[in-house]
Amino acid sequence: MFEYFIPEIFIPIDNPFPMYTALTTRGSTDTNQERPIFDGRFYIPNFENLYRDSQKDWFKKDLKWSIENLRYIRLFLKHLTLYLTAHAVKNQIKEIQWCISYPPNFSRRDKYEYAQMWQNITDELQNQTGIKHLSPNINDNQYLRSENLALAQYFAEFEQYDLVNTTCIDIGNTVSNISIWQNNQLIHQCSLNFGKRDLFSQFITTNPTILTKFDPNFKQSDWKNLPEDVFYQKLDVWLRLESANWLETKRDRFVEDKDFQGLIRLMAISVSGLYFYIGQILSALHKEGKYTFNEITPVYIGGIGSRLLHWLAEGGEFSHNSEINSLLSSIISEGSGFPNTEELTRISKNPQEEVACGLVLKDKKLDGLGIKEKDPIIAGEDCIIGQEQFGWQERLQLQAKSINRGDYQIPTLNQLKLFLDAFHVSLDQLGIDGIKPLERYELKEHLDDHEPDYNEKLWRATERELKNSLITIEGKVENIREEAPFIIGLKALLKVLGKEWAGK
Repeated sequence: MFEYFIPEIFIPIDNPFPMYTALTTRGSTDTNQERPIFDGRFYIPNFENLYRDSQKDWFKKDLKWSIENLRYIRLFLKHLTLYLTAHAVKNQIKEIQWCISYPPNFSRRDKYEYAQMWQNITDELQNQTGIKHLSPNINDNQYLRSENLALAQYFAEFEQYDLVNTTCIDIGNTVSNISIWQNNQLIHQCSLNFGKRDLFSQFITTNPTILTKFDPNFKQSDWKNLPEDVFYQKLDVWLRLESANWLETKRDRFVEDKDFQGLIRLMAISVSGLYFYIGQILSALHKEGKYTFNEITPVYIGGIGSRLLHWLAEGGEFSHNSEINSLLSSIISEGSGFPNTEELTRISKNPQEEVACGLVLKDKKLDGLGIKEKDPIIAGEDCIIGQEQFGWQERLQLQAKSINRGDYQIPTLNQLKLFLDAFHVSLDQLGIDGIKPLERYELKEHLDDHEPDYNEKLWRATERELKNSLITIEGKVENIREEAPFIIGLKALLKVLGKEWAGK
């Protein structure tokens, strides 16, 4: 029963939800069948079995929307709906109205197929259980909403924050969804391939020995030589079980530790880079006439990655008085060119529950983008793609149907260099003590016509890392995930800085 059906222990025991998005098909004898429980069910991880199980072919993770994953997504949802229906029966409920969210980058076709899958699953369940199931169609704006809309609904209604001029961010493991709001109207949204793993986990992967400082129970041998995806999974389990207690009781012991200071600096640069890009978005939208305020916005952050701000705050608890709050407001001002009005960042009181909560709230009327409205991503850095050139404030509206290897170029990193200068200037001007600057980095205003050795080496290594990532971008445009050039450059910089911190 424990091996094939229900685990002995859910982690954490007192708060096991949201569940790990992984599926086990262990025990299934026919790949053509999709019976919940028998052919596929939730996978519940723990430290003992995660590495072993993740090497098996019956372990299915990263259940993203794609043709290859449809069988496993259906099996996961079939188990989920059956489980919840059983709870409904236990509580003498006769009817279930399903509220469904979808990623903001879904096409109309994706939304149709997704809604149809839910309809098929709930129709089958209704025939099996006798419970009436109501599942939304593609035109049902009340019960079928984008994750961005549901997240904003949560902040506006559950936490009572206004959306007069506001930025909302949902930080997941690998993706951050950004939405910009003006007077309760969504005016821009984008999905960045830049999540918790880029903001935190990648640095631990580069320097796993720091884990032994965090927890004396860590055995370095248990973490070395793990495949990257397994390392991330195991780290996620530790974060879920131990990080809150570690931040509360142990963080202060490491404030003067050089390795820990390096980690905090890397995390601060990562989050600040995301905020600089938000500033760039505001600038571009203002230029287009879509954002009419001449000021920066407050920022509301939810999702699993929102907890990372506690790592950056004194005492391990983020608040409106935290140094990092002042830094982020300054950075978004630098990215946008608008005055720094010291707007606050607020993090969710219910990380990872915001979208589910926002789906069932409807008292405050929020308007999303129409189905036919195109909302291409804003570049953030000058780039050349084939024969087309884009400025940093422009949107990537490609005319070409495909991209060949070498077609994607970011000739200079002017905006990224402006950002890193702004980061260091803000640390100095705000008198921030908890985040240390890069020791050998020098500001442009202090330089003559040539870069000092450290700056030159840093940017040369970053450009090399950038080119290495750009050569992988090729194929039909419709099959290539949209990504902001500024974020691509930022990720290259973080890889270089991470290796430097780890002494590699």
